[in-house]
Amino acid sequence: MRFFTSYQAGVSGIIIAKTENFSGEMAKTTALQRMKKSLKIDEHKLDKFLAYYHENTALSKDDQLMLEKYRKAWSFLSLGRTYEMALAMLMKDYQIQERQARYIIAEAAMIFGHVQTIDKQAKKMASANYYRLLSNIARASGDIEAASRAWERADKLEGLHEDDKIGLNPDDFLRAAKFVFTDNINVLIQQQKRADDE
Repeated sequence: MRFFTSYQAGVSGIIIAKTENFSGEMAKTTALQRMKKSLKIDEHKLDKFLAYYHENTALSKDDQLMLEKYRKAWSFLSLGRTYEMALAMLMKDYQIQERQARYIIAEAAMIFGHVQTIDKQAKKMASANYYRLLSNIARASGDIEAASRAWERADKLEGLHEDDKIGLNPDDFLRAAKFVFTDNINVLIQQQKRADDE
C-alpha cells in the first residue's frame, strides 16, 4: 500500500484531471470532424450521376431513386416554385427530414445547374423568340419598319451585336519598352524623388 503526501496527491490529481480534459477535448474534436464531414456535400458522390448522363453508365436501384429525387427537386424549382415549396414537396413525397431535403436540392443544383441563372437565360431566349414572332407577324401584315425593330430587339437580347470579350491584346506586348542606361547618380536620385512623390 502506497501513501501519498499532500503534494504528490495534488500533482497526481492534476495529471488525472488534465488527462480527462485532454480526452474530452479529443472526443469533441473528432465529433466536430465527423459532423463537418457529414454536413459537406461530397462532389465525388455525384460523379456516378454525371457519368450516367454523359456516358450512359448503369445505376443501382438506390441510385435511380436518388436521381429521381434530384430530378423532381430541380424540375419543381425550374417551374418557378419557391425553395420552401420544393422542400415541403420533397419532405412530403419521400418522408424525409428538412435537412435531407435541403441536401437533395443542393446536390440537384450541382448536377443540373442553378435554376436562377438558367431561368434568366431561358427568359431571355423566350423574349427573343417572341420578338422574332412579332417580326414575322408584322412582316406578313406589311409593316416592314415594325418587323425590323422587333428583329433588332431579338438580336440585342441574344447579344448578336455585342463585341466578343477577349482577354489580353497581343499588340500591347509588341510595343518596345524604353530603357535608358546611365552612370549618373543624379538621375537615379531624381527618379527616386519622383517615385516617392507619386
